[in-house]
Amino acid sequence: MDLIQIIGVLTALCVLVTVHEGGHFLAARWFGVFVEKFSIGFGPKLLGFKGKETEYVISLIPLGGYVKMRGENPDEIEDDNTGSFIALVWWKRMVVAFAGPLANLFLALLILIITFTMGKDYEDYGNVVGQVKTTTEQLDNLAFLQSGDELLEINNNELLSWTDSYKYIENGDNSILLKRGGEELIFQERFSYIDWLDRVLPQTTTVIGEVSPGLPAYNAGLMEGDKIISVDGQKVNNWYEMRDLIIGTENKSVEISIEREDGIFTRNIDLQENVLDGSRVIGITQKLPMKVHESYGIFESIKYGSITTANYVIVNYVGLYKLFMKPAELKNNIGGPVLMYTMSKQTAKRGWNSILTFVALISIVLMVMNLLPIPILDGGMIFFCLIEAFRKKALSIKTQITLQKIGFSMLMIMMFFAFSNDFMRIFQRNTSINSQQEELMEKR
Repeated sequence: MDLIQIIGVLTALCVLVTVHEGGHFLAARWFGVFVEKFSIGFGPKLLGFKGKETEYVISLIPLGGYVKMRGENPDEIEDDNTGSFIALVWWKRMVVAFAGPLANLFLALLILIITFTMGKDYEDYGNVVGQVKTTTEQLDNLAFLQSGDELLEINNNELLSWTDSYKYIENGDNSILLKRGGEELIFQERFSYIDWLDRVLPQTTTVIGEVSPGLPAYNAGLMEGDKIISVDGQKVNNWYEMRDLIIGTENKSVEISIEREDGIFTRNIDLQENVLDGSRVIGITQKLPMKVHESYGIFESIKYGSITTANYVIVNYVGLYKLFMKPAELKNNIGGPVLMYTMSKQTAKRGWNSILTFVALISIVLMVMNLLPIPILDGGMIFFCLIEAFRKKALSIKTQITLQKIGFSMLMIMMFFAFSNDFMRIFQRNTSINSQQEELMEKR
């Protein structure tokens, strides 16, 4: 199974690279640039063929690819620059550089539209009330609800899962049919949609659904299906109590007691800052009991696919900005192929829709990373073009070569940290799992 997953990851990566480099290739040929080589992967050639003008190859190291254009490097200026990249006006060179990331964006958009067309499968809460937050208002219009109430209908619409309640609640008068203690009751109450959204919470457990690769809970060896029974010595009965204790602690770590099939063990888990909102997390999600399928028409698919694409792009750029403002968090948030493989294994369990969504997300990440203004990346070339447009002349060849060497060094350092982080996380997780097994054996 692992071999099949590895092949699947490499295939997906090759598709993403082919689309990216294909964008550069098509733009370059549009402007009459001679493309010498189109390579998927780096290093020695595994196989390939020679086209009319271009050599197409698959290379040994499947961690990217490149399009080799005539006159692409600053030191390749010749007497005859016909068909040369360097001979293009600055804005055409910028279009060629931008075409690769743009192709990744269009691919992600297409994939996400397809996923909505296929229909979305997702997990959801059951339609049982777990908690109703109190209010300081003298008249509480949600006081009729109790923990354990099973919601059957809202405004004459049957509920299949908790999310359905958000579809049917209205601002104003609402009719609620629920079951309490085996008896069906109907309530006619007036309250707002926001009140329902903020104050009425579904019933939860403390069973872990997913453990996010690379985050503290993953490094500590926690697994899907583990049940958290206490945090810092305080017993927890639901996800809300557990979450409040974890994010509310003033310590840098929490002591968590976990129940697994073969016994109970305790782990001290560090808290890591979420760069997007500043909250502290350990990297787990709760296991949800309901499986729901939603179907979408073609126009809905285009709409929601476009919105999801835009959201992914925004989240990535906001995350980069937050990391730039807090560079100390960079090491905790960088990962390489091993992390990608681990995430893909989790995604594969949820089916083709989730796999395609994951591929779309990686395509957007490739777009965002390649547009960084680092020499040797597409963003670096775009930056050079903008400087040329502003100065009315290009940077000197010596300056461009120097900056490209710096950019290459920066990429090598980032790759080193990515790989070292990957293997350190694996080592920490395996060490923790072995320690758990020893601890459980001692208690038998």
